[in-house]
Amino acid sequence: MAKVLVVEDQPSVVAIVRYHLENAGLDGIFAGDTDEAWRHIVQEEPDVAVVDIKLPGSDGWSLLEKIRGDSRFRHLPVVVLSGLLEPDIADKAASMGAEYLSKPFAASALLSKIKGLMVTTNGSSASPGPVTGPSALASEIGVVSIGVVLLLDGYRIEGHVHLPPELGRFSDAWESVMRDHREFVPVTTCRVTTGDGDTAIATPSFIEVRKSHIRAVFPMDMTS
Repeated sequence: MAKVLVVEDQPSVVAIVRYHLENAGLDGIFAGDTDEAWRHIVQEEPDVAVVDIKLPGSDGWSLLEKIRGDSRFRHLPVVVLSGLLEPDIADKAASMGAEYLSKPFAASALLSKIKGLMVTTNGSSASPGPVTGPSALASEIGVVSIGVVLLLDGYRIEGHVHLPPELGRFSDAWESVMRDHREFVPVTTCRVTTGDGDTAIATPSFIEVRKSHIRAVFPMDMTS
């Protein structure tokens, strides 16, 4: 199984990436800072690294410089993640032999970059090759997306959850979401409002919702 090192200190980002890596048949290795990441690189020898720029202590650039400066790992494929509004950040990543993906990002875009790098580096089928079209990608990854509205005490969350196909076949959104094995449900492209439905609290790329807090789940098209 191909190994992907993810260097990220935000638990919510780690949760969503871990879920999608597992469903894509990839072995995720996670680190919250550059020191921990370097230990994993030396000990685990990952096939690809996904590195956030903004980290506690040394930033992601310093880790990338260390990787490129070590003959053992200088050819390690790297995807740089950043939500920073820095000019020419993509050019800087390219100059260091890395791919760039801005935050917030779609899980499908990250997986596409990871798999593309694996194919380019190995020239073989270490993992499936790049996919064209969202339906093919969903089939390969083994998840489906359903639009839902989650009702919590005092809050309403509208967005999409990604589920294994055997759960996504259920017409009842509650059954689909609650039968998923995760304690938390990641909801992507979501909107959070108060109970009156008027005041937007946040519109994050994704948010984790603890199942025990969910009071009801409806398909999004039934509530629009």
